[in-house]
Amino acid sequence: MRAADSFIWQQVPEQAGYWAVLRHADVVHVARHPEVFSASEGGVVIEDLEPASLEAMRDMLLAMDPPRHTAYRKPVSPEFKARVIGRMEDQIRTITVGILDRTSTAGEVEFVHDVCAHLPSEVVGQLLGLPREDWPAIHALAERNSGGQDPDIADPAERGSSSTEMAVYAMGFAARRRAMPPQRDLTDVLLSSHFDGRLMTDVDFGRFFVQLVTAGNDTTRTLLSSGLLALLQHPDQMEHVRRRSDAIPAMGDWSFVCQDGGSAPSLGPTAGG
Repeated sequence: MRAADSFIWQQVPEQAGYWAVLRHADVVHVARHPEVFSASEGGVVIEDLEPASLEAMRDMLLAMDPPRHTAYRKPVSPEFKARVIGRMEDQIRTITVGILDRTSTAGEVEFVHDVCAHLPSEVVGQLLGLPREDWPAIHALAERNSGGQDPDIADPAERGSSSTEMAVYAMGFAARRRAMPPQRDLTDVLLSSHFDGRLMTDVDFGRFFVQLVTAGNDTTRTLLSSGLLALLQHPDQMEHVRRRSDAIPAMGDWSFVCQDGGSAPSLGPTAGG
């Protein structure tokens, strides 16, 4: 496809279709020119949205264009720097060991859903300070929300309700946290920071929560599962990692390059068709 053209129109049954941008330089160009390729104008999913759903999406960070996107991103971006996340290594390691311990007695394991999909939702639960007993329910909603084209995850009628259920949960959680002493976690940062000149409301928190949980679930699950697939397809690399534990950090970058899929954002052109 790249050899034919870097911009290819993809027709989708019963949908308007979309432009596939296939070369790195062109992807960078698209990302740097929101006045032409807008995240807000048509949303960031391939499926056509009803007007009300599109309007609601525009209040989420991933569907904002600069300068609004910049104003909303600025207060939280320091919390996702490598050195900040690095301080969570012990917590993330504990979560990972717990997931592997649960699957070790399960007999047959479906690696994507039983291992990869649980890690991001549980790490987000830790980041936000969610009660641990709520993690399984949030994970189930994240699976439904990110599996819009997967018939094995949820009935089509249920998929649309998962975002609403997550947002309602998050709004209630935010209201409870406002009445509590600071916990020094990401929720505290979100509720105390100014976004585009004002404090985040419970509704704003609900929207951010849905995006954080869903995006983390989709991208991290894909990276981890593609990484294992790449190792299975390259036994020499699998053996190298088994022999050299110090090679594991570099494996993350290698598996990212090797991955075959991922989330499917769509930026709608606002000019030139």
